[in-house]
Amino acid sequence: MQFIKTTIIGGLFFMLPVVVVVVVVGKALKIMLLVGKPLGTLIPTESIGGIATANVVALLAVALCCFIAGVIAKSALAKKAYLSLDTALLAIPGYAIIKGFTESMNNSEEVAQGFLPVLVRFDDSAQIGFEVERSEAGNVAVYLPGAPSPWSGSVAYFKEDRVKRLDISVAQAIGIFRKLGRGSVQSIAS
Repeated sequence: MQFIKTTIIGGLFFMLPVVVVVVVVGKALKIMLLVGKPLGTLIPTESIGGIATANVVALLAVALCCFIAGVIAKSALAKKAYLSLDTALLAIPGYAIIKGFTESMNNSEEVAQGFLPVLVRFDDSAQIGFEVERSEAGNVAVYLPGAPSPWSGSVAYFKEDRVKRLDISVAQAIGIFRKLGRGSVQSIAS
């Protein structure tokens, strides 16, 4: 059942950008057709290769817009703007968790940029959390989600000897919070 669930979630994360691109290109094509029809009348041929001239002009305009957007996206200014936007979005509750979750889904070996599921030891209890940062001085920033909704919680700082990385995925950790801890003893045992 876990394989089916993770495969469906993986498929969703794969299909989501594809659907967004199809919708955006479809809308852009409709807009460009409005521009392409008048421009198409300036070309003496009504069709090119069996395709209406207005459609060809609209497709070329969309391709040109995509090319220009790609050039802009590679610029240092666009990368700086993306980082600024990403930093601003971190203020929205839940964005950081969703970002960490999707990063861990995309780079299962390279989870360092996302959240790492950890078990934090207090004096006489422990809690599952997500390691966010680790300093060279031995301090660890940990996001401690609430249950049943992991989208809100708190950030606490611990010495690294109190933080143990868990051998579970971010999705499994979130599932533990949603189920109020049921079935978690086996996954965090040791």
